[in-house]
Amino acid sequence: MNVVDGHLHLFKGVTDSYPREVFEGMTPPDREELVEDFLKVMDAAGVDRAVVVPLSKHDRYLGEILEAHPDRFAGIGVFDFEENDPVAQIQRRSDAIGMQGFRFYGLNGEPESDPESLAVFKAMQETQARDLKVWFYGSPDQVALLDGVMTLLPDLKVVLNHLGFCPDMWMELTIDEDRRPRFSVPLPPDSIELIERLAAKHPNLYVHLSGQYAFTQTPYPHPDLQEVVDRIHNAFGADRMLMASDWPWIKQNPGYQEVIALVDHFLPNLSSGERDAIRGGTAMSLFRF
Repeated sequence: MNVVDGHLHLFKGVTDSYPREVFEGMTPPDREELVEDFLKVMDAAGVDRAVVVPLSKHDRYLGEILEAHPDRFAGIGVFDFEENDPVAQIQRRSDAIGMQGFRFYGLNGEPESDPESLAVFKAMQETQARDLKVWFYGSPDQVALLDGVMTLLPDLKVVLNHLGFCPDMWMELTIDEDRRPRFSVPLPPDSIELIERLAAKHPNLYVHLSGQYAFTQTPYPHPDLQEVVDRIHNAFGADRMLMASDWPWIKQNPGYQEVIALVDHFLPNLSSGERDAIRGGTAMSLFRF
C-alpha cells in the first residue's frame, strides 16, 4: 500500500529565477524548503509519494521537482485569474510541467452568469487526458459558488483543502509564533453543514485530513477537532479523504511523523481498507505518479 502525503509546500528562496509570493513572518525571501531535504523526511516517516503545491502561481521549482522525481511527486499549480486568457493557461501550464490540477482560493464570478468563470472549470473537466483536479480553499460564499460549478459540471473532481474549513485567506489569516498560518474560528465551524450538504450532493468532491494546527485551540493531538473529523469522515467516507501534512508549517510543531499519525488518533476504529484509503489509496486513485 502506498502512503501518500496529499498536500504540502516546497519552495526556494526568492531570486530573479525563482520568484514567489512572500508572506512576512511565514515565508520571508530567504526561506527555503527544498525537495532534497523533504525526501529524507518522507523516507524516515515511511511516506512513499506526495502532492506538491507552490506558494503562488510561479511554476519553475515545481517543474524541476516533477522532472527529477516523477515517481515520488505529483503537482498542483496555483491558478492565475489575472492572465488575459485564463482558459488557455490550463493547457499551457499543465502541458509545460505535467501538473495535475490547480489551486483556487475562490471563483472569479458566478458560474451561472459569468461564462469566463465557468469556462475555466469546464476546460478542466474536459481535459480528460490531463485529468485535472480543482484544489479549493475558499470562504463559505465561494464554496456555495463552487456548488453551482459542480452541479453544472458533475464530472469535475474537486478536493477541499484542510478538513473543509472555509476561511477567508486574505481577511482572517494570522501567523503564529511557529511561523504557521492560524485562523480563529468556532469549533465545529459554522460552515460544516454546508460542507456536509455538498459531500452528499457531489460524489466527485473530496477533502483533506489536514491543517489541524491552523484551527485547533488545543495542543497536539488537538482533541477539540474530534467532532469536526468525525463529521467529515461520516460525510465523505474514507474513499474521499486524503491524509496530508501541509509541510513545512508543521515541521517543528508538532513534527512530520506526528501529523501523519493523526489519522489513527482521530479515527482509531477504521477498517484496514479505510485506513489505507485515507493514508494513500484515495490519492493514488486521483493522481498519476
